Amino acid sequence: MDSQEVIANIHLLFVAAGTPDSAMAQAWLQRMQSGAQLHTTGFQNNVPEQALQLMPQAVLVEFDPGSSETAAQLVAQLRTASPHLPCLAVGRTRHPQSMLAALRAGVQDFLDVDGSLQAAQQTLRELIQRHPPISSQGPAAPLTAIIAARAGLGSSLLASHLAWYLQQQLCNAARGKPDSANSSDGLDNLLIDLGNPNGDCSLYLNTLGEFDFLEAVGNLRRFDRRLASSGLTRHESGLRLLPLPRQAALLRDVSYSDADALVQRLRQYFRHVVADLGAVSHTQLAMRVVRRASEVWVVCEQSVASVVSTTEMLKRLEEMQIERERMRLIVNRHDSQLELDARQIARQLQLPLLAVIPEHRRELAQAVNQGKLLGMQQRRDPYVQAVDRLVTGLLAQYHPGIAAGQRKTSGLAPLDSFAGKAHASALGRIIQRIRRS
Repeated sequence: MDSQEVIANIHLLFVAAGTPDSAMAQAWLQRMQSGAQLHTTGFQNNVPEQALQLMPQAVLVEFDPGSSETAAQLVAQLRTASPHLPCLAVGRTRHPQSMLAALRAGVQDFLDVDGSLQAAQQTLRELIQRHPPISSQGPAAPLTAIIAARAGLGSSLLASHLAWYLQQQLCNAARGKPDSANSSDGLDNLLIDLGNPNGDCSLYLNTLGEFDFLEAVGNLRRFDRRLASSGLTRHESGLRLLPLPRQAALLRDVSYSDADALVQRLRQYFRHVVADLGAVSHTQLAMRVVRRASEVWVVCEQSVASVVSTTEMLKRLEEMQIERERMRLIVNRHDSQLELDARQIARQLQLPLLAVIPEHRRELAQAVNQGKLLGMQQRRDPYVQAVDRLVTGLLAQYHPGIAAGQRKTSGLAPLDSFAGKAHASALGRIIQRIRRS
């Protein structure tokens, strides 16, 4: 395999110093990159954040005599934010001070723009072979993230039911289709359990395993479809689970760039991924999953404390530049006799209302205490009906071929517009103060 075959179809991020030589360096890289997609940015931008969003196979940082110190600081930031992301320097060996600054900063190699293109291609080829890119075969599976601002709002129970019901629908649709991409290994649906306390989804599904998220990250270089099929914990329905390690302190050792790569790789293997983020909105790991999610379902309870906490969480997400367009609201444990109804909550939070799930704690606790969940066959159960509507919506949006072959069920009424005036209460005033602060 030659250099062009290895380098083709990968992404590179070039960080230009903004000097008169930068345009020439960029043109040289464009000739050298041989089929790779070259993205360009500047030192003044948030490069670690751009690297997180683009997920390039390597970052190329320009080292110029007038900006070597700034470039070295940027390399240090990248090594902290994404320690396993390859980083190369671009410059001139005739400026030894720049080359020395780059090597001291910890770059893997130095590309000389006055040198030969073949030598640079060989250097890049060897680097890519040591850090192989994520397979790009086929589109990434949808990722549905469920998040709450406070513990105890029932997000893990909701995620467990949702993932289980969705697995049954995907599995049933795959039966009798030998040409299905996942028919041989049954990789239909995956539940990533990143909630706190650790392992609640595994307990609810009565499926405990030893292989956890940290181990998967540690085995990223050999993590393929076969390992996903045989290594991940398997529920009797075929649903795969990937929980956090039982010792939360071990997460300090996680490489977040590798965690990103793992989630993206899993989305290549499964048909759908559900991530329970619980009440862990402050952690970097959860935020990286939120950034990658196809949509984010925000779970809120019918109480002032829950609405206020959710407002604060949404404000933090906005500061992290996570788009509200991907967020929708689920009001859990809804009691129609309480004054603060779901539409008022959605209006206060400025989120479209996706679902209203009725108060059902007693029945859920009884099922969990018996080591099971509420099965889909319990069609008359209001909680089952609510979750089934969510599954139907996911199938219609992301798996239309499956949805078309199933019986049509009535979904929720449109909840994007809210008739009537907002309830003028102390809650509204509290929310406005939080938004202004």
